[in-house]
Amino acid sequence: MTLSSDIYRKIMDLLLSGELLPGQNINRRQIASDFDVSVAPVLEAMVRLEHEGLLETIPRKGSQVRLIREEDVLGQFILRDALESKAARIYYGDILKEKMNGLEPFARLVDQAPSDQLEDWRTEIIFHRELVSLAGIPALTEAFDRTMKLNLFYAMARIIPVHLASERDNHVDLLKRLVEAPHADRAEEIIRSHVWYGKESILKENITV
Repeated sequence: MTLSSDIYRKIMDLLLSGELLPGQNINRRQIASDFDVSVAPVLEAMVRLEHEGLLETIPRKGSQVRLIREEDVLGQFILRDALESKAARIYYGDILKEKMNGLEPFARLVDQAPSDQLEDWRTEIIFHRELVSLAGIPALTEAFDRTMKLNLFYAMARIIPVHLASERDNHVDLLKRLVEAPHADRAEEIIRSHVWYGKESILKENITV
């Protein structure tokens, strides 16, 4: 792991723990001092975080944690929907059936978690990442990783209300429905329903999925 990657991970931990909140200024020199490193790896890490949509640069003000708007949250859910639905169209059928022995215990683990803590949400994200990766298309998995990183930040920053962030469909039942899907259209419908389960109020009236 490079030094900048280590700093990136540490800043990400601060974002997810709530120690850095939307709109809060970030002083690269202070961070360098806090972590006892030079400014260069901090700057590199912050550029990466800005590229991923977690930080932003404000003219004459400097860097800050990105302010989150309602459309940002909606956009990330729509992206997740699109990515997972497309992946489901590819892996439904034999590909999914071959992996069921490993996925079912994982699904039970997700369902047993209370879903109101960072590690619980991370476990659920990893499960869905496993599903997306079954499509065998690295670009889909990479896009999913970027999208879910923002979704996780929004949840931990309480931008997504707790009852919406934690409400979720049963994952064991999800697998059963997916493996029984007779065609790609049905697999896509199942995943779409799962992604939006309990979160319909996030949708604007003029947007349909």
